[in-house]
Amino acid sequence: MSNLRIFLKNQLNIRHMRLMVALDEHRSVMKAATYLNLSQPAISKSLSVLEEGIGTALFRRTKSGMMPTDAGACLIRHSRRVLLRIERAERELEELMTAGSTHLSIGTLPATAVYLIPHFIARLEAELPHTTVSLREGTMDSLLPALRTGQIDFAVGLLTSQHMPEFETHVLMRDPVVAAVRPGHPLLSLPEVTLADLEGYPLVLPLHNTLARGALEAMFMNKRIPITRNRIDSVSTMANVGTLQVTDAIGFLSRSLVAHFRRLGVLEKLPMHLPPDVHLPIGLVRIADLDRTETHDIAHRLMVETATRIQEQGLF
Repeated sequence: MSNLRIFLKNQLNIRHMRLMVALDEHRSVMKAATYLNLSQPAISKSLSVLEEGIGTALFRRTKSGMMPTDAGACLIRHSRRVLLRIERAERELEELMTAGSTHLSIGTLPATAVYLIPHFIARLEAELPHTTVSLREGTMDSLLPALRTGQIDFAVGLLTSQHMPEFETHVLMRDPVVAAVRPGHPLLSLPEVTLADLEGYPLVLPLHNTLARGALEAMFMNKRIPITRNRIDSVSTMANVGTLQVTDAIGFLSRSLVAHFRRLGVLEKLPMHLPPDVHLPIGLVRIADLDRTETHDIAHRLMVETATRIQEQGLF
């Protein structure tokens, strides 16, 4: 039996796996030590034990931080899978030991937390009344690592064109982007608003590197109108809405979000036509090739049905 096999079978443990994942996510011994509540010397010693047992370097130090080698990336990938299955086993055992009780953990964008998730929870309570739901709000950059480590069962958020084979995605809805302002905004007096009319007003825009932001920038470029430097690039729903309430800024937000705050008398939709490709692809993301519980399958079905119902009934 090779030394590598002996090490993997007899000495590799859960603490080693958590260390590898923490170093990969934080790219720093100091930050990983803080996250794992360990000292930096303890982290360095454990990594040395791992590298000696594996027989090769697992990380290399660069200007950008600790970067995994090919061997390190391999061990990290398998460590994530093992930790995820342990997390799932813990939840299933808790459900079995708590008669009739189930648990579901969902990650969501701030925008979908306002309209899609509440309708989903109402459907879930009707079908699975003894289910506890944990919600975690954030961007996809923070939700995907939580998905990998089993902290959430699935994420509802913006889909990208990036190929991620470890995840399974399901498109829920394509939410058009509209221009929104506060009630009483000067531009609401116009029968139709054009891009040229926006000159001089601050803009609230989706973050860079999103499909909606790219489509908006192309739209401005086609009309030879520069995007103003006086702008806010933000994914924070409440900050965006709050800014629009107290300024003359113009926000490019999802139609469903604007419809929600319009019903509350907080925002108004500008009479402005935007191309159909300016939209937010909202989808459900979960780990591929993973055993599902009945609760997970029901939740997936209800989320799809909820999104379909919202679109069919014009709730956004």
